[in-house]
Order: sequence, then C-alpha cells, then structure tokens
Amino acid sequence: MYDVLKGVRVIEVSSWLFVPAAGAVLADWGADVIKIEHPVSGDPIRGLTNAEASGALMNPNTELPNRGKRSVGLDISTDEGREILYTLIDNADVFLTNFLPGARKHLAIDVEHIQARNPKVVYALGTGQGSVGPEAERGGFDLASAWARGGAAFQMTPAGGEPPNQPGSFGDLSGGMNLAGAVAAALYRRQCDGHAPVVEVSLYATGMWWMAQAVTAGTVGVTREFRTRSNPFNALVNYFPTKDGRWVCLVFLQADRWWPDLCRHLERPDLIDDERFANAEVRNRNVEECTKVLDEIFVTRTLAEWRDILSTVEGVWAPVLSPAEIGNDPQALANGYLPDVDKGDGRVYRGVASPAQFDRQPVGLLHGAPEHGENTESVLLELGFDWDQIAALKEQGTVL
Repeated sequence: MYDVLKGVRVIEVSSWLFVPAAGAVLADWGADVIKIEHPVSGDPIRGLTNAEASGALMNPNTELPNRGKRSVGLDISTDEGREILYTLIDNADVFLTNFLPGARKHLAIDVEHIQARNPKVVYALGTGQGSVGPEAERGGFDLASAWARGGAAFQMTPAGGEPPNQPGSFGDLSGGMNLAGAVAAALYRRQCDGHAPVVEVSLYATGMWWMAQAVTAGTVGVTREFRTRSNPFNALVNYFPTKDGRWVCLVFLQADRWWPDLCRHLERPDLIDDERFANAEVRNRNVEECTKVLDEIFVTRTLAEWRDILSTVEGVWAPVLSPAEIGNDPQALANGYLPDVDKGDGRVYRGVASPAQFDRQPVGLLHGAPEHGENTESVLLELGFDWDQIAALKEQGTVL
C-alpha cells in the first residue's frame, strides 16, 4: 500500500459497498481504517455471495470494499459500546458512515455527536439521494440511485426497448473513490486552517456526474437521440465484430485526421478517397454504409490478428476484453493495476488496485479484508483495556 495517508486514522461505521469502498481506498493510501461491525450480524455484505464465489479463495463482495482494514465487533447501541466508539473518535481523523439519518440520531453518531467529541474529525457521509430534500431519509443502492435515477439507464435504452441492467458496481465504486478524494481534500483544508469540513457524496450525484453532459443539455431543452451500433453518430467511434466472434472498439473522434491511416492499416487504401467516405461530412451522410463496409473488413480476421495489425495505428482503439482476460492483460500487469492481496493466512490472490497512483509507483502488496471482529481484542488493548475488561465486554455481548 502507499504511505501518503500514513498516520491518518479512519473510523468506519458503514455497510454494503459504496462507503466501505471509500474506506478501502483510504486504506490503500496508507490510512489506518478501523471498521466497526455489529458483534452478531456484522456487515450484511459478508452474506452476499454468488455461484462464482461459492467455494472460491475469497468472496470479492466482501474483499474489495474491506481490504486493508481492521474489524472490531462492537455494539454501539449500548452505552458501553458507544463509549468505546467515542474513545476511538478521540484519536481519529475521519469518521466514515452511510447510516440513515434516523439510525445516526438513535445511535448518537451524527455530525453533532461526533464533532462534539472531537471537533477535528472530518465527518464523511455517503447517502443515496443527498442529505436534504424530500427523500433525504430514504436509503439507496447503486442500481436505483446512480444507474436508474442518474440517467444512465434511460440514456442507454433504445426506443421501445428495455433498460439495460447495470453490468458492474459503477456507482458504488466510483462513488467510493469520489468520497475518498473528498476526504483527502478535507484533511488538507484541516491542515491549512484547522477547520474539519463535513464531506458528503451521494449515489445520485455520482450517477448524474457520469451523465453530466446529457443532464446539462437536458436543462436547456436539448435531448440526445439514441443511436444503434449500425447507425452511430460517427462511423469511427464504434464496435466492430471479428472473425472469432470478438469485438474491436475504435474511438477516432478526429475522424478525418485518422481515416487515411486506418484505411492503410485495414489494407484498403482505396477507401481513403472513396467519394462516400472521403471526409466526415460524407461519412456522416453515409454512416450506415460506412459501418457496414468496416464490419465486412473486421470480420475477416481474428481479434488476435487485429491486435497485431492495429498496434501501430495512430488513433485510439481497444479490444473488448472479458473480466477474466483483464486479469492477464500485459498492460494492466505492467502498470501494477493487479496487485497481490495477502489474506494473512498463506493465501494470496490478485486484486484490482484503486485507480490513483503516487510517484508513478504501483500500490504494491495489499492486505485482505479482515474476518468479522478479527481485530476487536488488539484494538481494545491499544485503547488501554485489560483482558479481564475485554472478557467482561464479550460476556455481555458488547464486543465480539
């Protein structure tokens, strides 16, 4: 992991994926992240499994948002448990939560409670739709709050078609990255003038940020029509099928600049000056025909052949890779995007690094997610509890 946040202590009272992902990023950056979980139920994401994960080395739903942390099983609904939490807050820099307003008030962990105990704590909140407005007290999940409400699902739905299902945890993970970055900015502000800002990121705002161009256009009455692959806005910004059933993605936004070079790589120099395709204006008028011609060319070779041929093309392109293929992509490996994650029990797996790098160095070896309550005793010992006190807390169910 990095050391840019070495010495920063984060107390996390959150669950599922969005806000815990922010904690994982902060841990990647070197912060000491202590995750508070109920001693009986723990974070509910621990029970979220799928067929692929069953019997596997690890459960990615649990590992990704919780790696690098310490887990303390603590019932903060009790007076004793809450006082332990407050004792942790005394020496903390950041408090991270996604609990709903009613729960935060009931548990006495809202902004006024935490900053009354330690006014130097950066209070970081993840919400579904924001902390004010008619739905401030409603929870949110990525698919609903970011993907559906944020505009992506609508924008990707063809006329008369069905909304596409979200293929990954885009809102949770990008929202978590946003929240981690905001925490870092707040820590810088505190360093400058002593003020610890309250930080908030919502899934709804995250989804809107993805779609900011379309949303902004919509506010002035401009709508963007849905285009199919056979009728794109630009024939050179599209996907093309290969002989072996794979796909190549071209993103030649400056189409006139790259068209001659592409035609030469496709071994079709005759197309450079073809009156149907010679410049952007005529290609746009004949976009379906141009797409069809390119389809016929790309389908003559395999993806492997096209990767070799296009390796020297001047424009931007990419193979369409499966998640499994990404795990062995030479470019990802060269940049350290797939670091080893040590579970601490002899098991090591290859994970995905959070996107930011520092000093052009890869993040290096990461530590896996803790078991539920794995670090309860060690953290309590750090706070000055003795073994008899810990045993008594365990006996009454306050800690795990």
